[in-house]
Amino acid sequence: MRPRYQLLTALFAIHMTGAGFVHAQGRPTPYPLPDTPVALATANAEMTATVIAQGIPRPFGFEVLTNGDILITDRYTPALRVIRNDVLDPQPLGGLPEIRTGFHSGLLDVIAHPQFADNGWIYLTYHTALASDGEYAITLGRGRYDGSNELKDFEQLFIGTPMTISGGSRMVFAHDGTLFITVGGAMDRRPLAQDLTRLEGKVLRLNDDGSVPADNPFVDQADVRPEIYSYGHRDQYAVAIHPVTGELFHAELGPLGGDKLNVIKAGGNYGWPLYGYGSYNDGEPMKKLPQEGFESALLIWQPGIVPSGLMFYTGDAFPQWQGNMLTGSIQRGRLPGSGGLERIVFNENMWELQRETMATELHQRIRDVAQGSDGSIYLLTEEDNGAVIKLQPAQ
Repeated sequence: MRPRYQLLTALFAIHMTGAGFVHAQGRPTPYPLPDTPVALATANAEMTATVIAQGIPRPFGFEVLTNGDILITDRYTPALRVIRNDVLDPQPLGGLPEIRTGFHSGLLDVIAHPQFADNGWIYLTYHTALASDGEYAITLGRGRYDGSNELKDFEQLFIGTPMTISGGSRMVFAHDGTLFITVGGAMDRRPLAQDLTRLEGKVLRLNDDGSVPADNPFVDQADVRPEIYSYGHRDQYAVAIHPVTGELFHAELGPLGGDKLNVIKAGGNYGWPLYGYGSYNDGEPMKKLPQEGFESALLIWQPGIVPSGLMFYTGDAFPQWQGNMLTGSIQRGRLPGSGGLERIVFNENMWELQRETMATELHQRIRDVAQGSDGSIYLLTEEDNGAVIKLQPAQ
């Protein structure tokens, strides 16, 4: 063993015994969570980051409910966990269906129905194992959460086409009450995202009961899945509805650079794996957009940041950020420990005016982002020691 490597190994061993050492995707990381609130400076705000809960292995999505509870999906266990009054319940919620776990598969996103205060519905996306060996399908289900330790009346609403490569999933309700769902699984160069008989690499649009809206763009077309709203996507870990226009905003991962922000159009083809902005995983440059018949991105990240989680800020805690877009970042340029929170400022024409990367001092993989009822911003970290971090204005 080389002397320098021996020294690094010894230092890591010391850190493990003394500072709650954790691992990210099997790789050692020297960035434990802070024990006390951390001051974070930004371009126009001073804020404090506080870890309110940790010890969640590899979480994927979370939802801050109107009653203050926070639901968190633990992808690989799988489990649905809850934070009440800033305390993580050590026992996950009961009432979940059978969920298939494996490489990138498991329990994915969680969101509340727009009328949650009245109906209690919680929606989940997850993978269901199929009878054929090695195949599974993206699934949408819902159950009622009443603050107890179990989801009630759980029902499967929709199950997709068979798949063998997993990916993430995000959900968001539109202003008209329909539900948008992203489906991953189109990570390699096979043209799965261009195949309209399959659901990999698509954005789906469903009614809140899992049925297909009559005005979906491919309804009644032969050899096309009617749930599909847009296609030609790679992995998609972030969606949000613009609070004023109602448009669907969508962040997508390039393979090697070229992550992009899209405004989704009904029936639009967004290019993968034919066109993009970065390079394929082997380094070969992609043929670049724009191309006739394909939708171009609103903006791109070069190098890539692995955008995950998306929201438009509407709170009062940071009034200077109202209307700004926030997205989590797993890592920048494939460099471990470089995750953070991206803030993008647009004008009334949705032209980008300013872009800032924040919270990089935490060195965490930010998998999701949400807004609390008091305007605080919550971050979900995807680590072996996953955590929920609350951002508030500095006092």
